[in-house]
Amino acid sequence: MSAGTPPPRPWFAFSVDLSPATARERLPGLPSAPALPDGEPAEALDVDVVYDVPSLAWGGKVARLVDAPGKTLPGLLRRVSPETWDAVSRLESVLAEATASRPVKVRTATGAVLSAHAFTAPARSGPPATGPISEAFLVTVALAAERTGLPADYVERLQAEAHIVGTIQQAKADARSVPGPSAKKP
Repeated sequence: MSAGTPPPRPWFAFSVDLSPATARERLPGLPSAPALPDGEPAEALDVDVVYDVPSLAWGGKVARLVDAPGKTLPGLLRRVSPETWDAVSRLESVLAEATASRPVKVRTATGAVLSAHAFTAPARSGPPATGPISEAFLVTVALAAERTGLPADYVERLQAEAHIVGTIQQAKADARSVPGPSAKKP
């Protein structure tokens, strides 16, 4: 690296951004991802996700990063050039409404702790978002986590969450389609 070249920026991916190619398979209208460097498995410290961001593209609510002291969140640490950072920022806003960048502490597989940035949707003001969590989003996160080599127990947890959400939403749809008891005529 020359004296005038800015250093790469550490980027922590934890959602569909783990594998933009996987997200693109599920949402064909997404723009192409920039060429990304290989990443390394890592975990963000003192954060977790909540599913409270409505997304028309995903047909339901998607993940947002929140402070959660004592919790860890598996993901992928990539070091991207400043030029790539701008393209990643644009891509993140389309992938999952992630329009804000926030610092996170990340522990790598070697145990090193460093500061990185993660993209997330900003907190909403007003009443909580209504509607279902996007099953398609959850399935895509599970596929992306598996394809990027995140721990098997984490991938299984994501798959179970997707299955549970799908089962609940199907049960609700079935309940709406069953006619109620008809009123008895005198």
